Amino acid sequence: MPRTRALLDLAGAPDRDMACVLVAGTKGKGSTATFLASALDAAGIRAGLYTSPHLQGWRERIRVRGVAIRPDAFGRAVDNALRLMPRLRRAHPDLGEPTAFELLTVAALAHFARSRCAVAVLEVGLGGRFDATNAVDPAISVITSIGLDHEEILGPGLGRIAREKAGVLRTDRAALVARQLPAAATAIRFECRRSQARCVIVGPLPRGARLGLAGDHQRQNAALAAAAAVALSEVGIQARARAIARGLAAASLPGRFEDVGGIPPVVLDGAHTAEATAALARTLRQRFPRARAHLIFGCTADRDPAALARPLRGARHSFYATAAPGPRAMPPEAVATALGPGTPAFVDVAAAIVAARRAAGPGDVVCVTGSLALVGAARDALGLPIAERLWSASAGR
Repeated sequence: MPRTRALLDLAGAPDRDMACVLVAGTKGKGSTATFLASALDAAGIRAGLYTSPHLQGWRERIRVRGVAIRPDAFGRAVDNALRLMPRLRRAHPDLGEPTAFELLTVAALAHFARSRCAVAVLEVGLGGRFDATNAVDPAISVITSIGLDHEEILGPGLGRIAREKAGVLRTDRAALVARQLPAAATAIRFECRRSQARCVIVGPLPRGARLGLAGDHQRQNAALAAAAAVALSEVGIQARARAIARGLAAASLPGRFEDVGGIPPVVLDGAHTAEATAALARTLRQRFPRARAHLIFGCTADRDPAALARPLRGARHSFYATAAPGPRAMPPEAVATALGPGTPAFVDVAAAIVAARRAAGPGDVVCVTGSLALVGAARDALGLPIAERLWSASAGR
């Protein structure tokens, strides 16, 4: 028995009280999950949203109707999950100690059940097959765009990664899949046949669709969310097309091409794969076509800064190297060396933002990218609080 499933059963199986939607993939998981939760809220359907990682605080990961769990409720939910550990040891001594992510997953689902959510939208943490979120029995599984990421854990190559992500599929349940590169598409088709899931390939929404999250790449994520909202009708949860559209337009998510304003404007984007930085580069060109970009860059030690930054290079752009917070961060001097001669290195993102703003001219833009942890630190440095609400409570009403 998976450890998370055992914990959920000891907690009274709160996941059985709602329809669960699993969102797996490499790129766009958080955006897709947020689009779906916003669409359901606009349709008057109470939805819980569980995402990871957080930017500034753990409460961001657990939301109902887009609102972060309150500090007191968060404390109770975590305490209740921790109290399950002695029972787990007695009932299943062979399963070992649960991880923090497993405990938080149980806490989130218990909070959603107490909040009387009809749907729980769960972003898969890592991979799919062995992720804690996969302990639930999803009504719908969603697979966003797949790229090369976490190969040291999931295995080498797109096909191997895709097979791990496809571990969230279930027999005779809808599997909504983004358009993929050939190797990933082949692997997912094989896994759909093996699991007998009902696979539907979902293409992007047309250009011009009103979306709350910026970037052309978000059309694919929003399309998956819209398809999932419609597919929930199979379990008796009805969302009208107009409400879904309003919810897609109302959605917001910090750290995903988040323009926080200022002079010059500062954009925060947690792109940390080559595909994601390529999408960021396209969006920067669309939103600031004539601007010089001052790019503040930091990443974890397992990344290749030169490869990540390649799509962002431009004749007029400049880089500022810094460190993403945490023990896995690549030192700023190493980032600077990888980005090329003349790249300045800063001990933290706050100093880098000051330097970039001083160097920026009229019409320029400052962008912080390379890591979600770095974006969280940038929000702290800019004095931005935790996003308590992701969209208006009256969105779509």
